[in-house]
Amino acid sequence: MHLTILKSLPAVCLAAALLASTASAEPKTPAEPTPPAEEKMSDASFAESFVGKTYEGNLGVEGWTSFGGGLVSPPIYVHRYQREDGTFLVLTSKQTGKATYLVTDSLIVRKPRKGQHFTIACTQGKDPMLRFMGVAKGSEEREWWADVRRVWEISLETGEITKVKNKATKCANPAW
Repeated sequence: MHLTILKSLPAVCLAAALLASTASAEPKTPAEPTPPAEEKMSDASFAESFVGKTYEGNLGVEGWTSFGGGLVSPPIYVHRYQREDGTFLVLTSKQTGKATYLVTDSLIVRKPRKGQHFTIACTQGKDPMLRFMGVAKGSEEREWWADVRRVWEISLETGEITKVKNKATKCANPAW
């Protein structure tokens, strides 16, 4: 019986190889169109181009509307901008002089889904510091929303932005 299996193994391998090459030669049905990689990279590259830039006073970003920001914890600041298509740009900065700032990190957040909002004023757990950002949703009548979908943290030492797990995060209603 072992002998029969061993004799037929090369035949099975040959048949499998022929089937695999035939299957790969067939044209594939085109997948759903996806945005070009250049478009995704252009936003990321655009945002990254601000890192290391020094500015005084307010930093205007052409083509983006400023939606405010403020002090996270000395010397780290955060600023939020929005483009016409609903995409957000977040820049963190470190104060280096009386009115001089150095951009330390950037983040692009695509337009949130219907009913969700992006806010730069979130807390996590028992930490009262507004050093978290998130995409959240909730009742317009409530000041704080606990239904948070994505969360980022701003380092109080460096201003670096990192995506973190949602651990009892709540975000301020941006319209409050």
